[in-house]
Amino acid sequence: MDLPIKLLMTWDIAVGQEEACFAFITQELPTAMQDAGLELTDAWFTAFGEWPQIRIGFVAPNLEMIQACLASEMWRKLKRQLMSYTRDYNEKVIVAKGGFQL
Repeated sequence: MDLPIKLLMTWDIAVGQEEACFAFITQELPTAMQDAGLELTDAWFTAFGEWPQIRIGFVAPNLEMIQACLASEMWRKLKRQLMSYTRDYNEKVIVAKGGFQL
């Protein structure tokens, strides 16, 4: 039995890139990931505190789908664009569980 797998990404927005970053993560990124078969499950903005400003999670039905996405040219292009808006980027692949995950 396959377990649902989550791609969890966190970052801070680079200075002066707020508008471009928010446009990218609300329009381009979710659409491209959905086209790859991943579902947006989390989108958090941290206004205060010592946590990454942005936390986004996408879920796939199995590890193979996540791996295929992360190995794709589509992902390389998306990530390259995302890196131009961010600092302190981190990503990890975890077993998806209900609710907020770190």
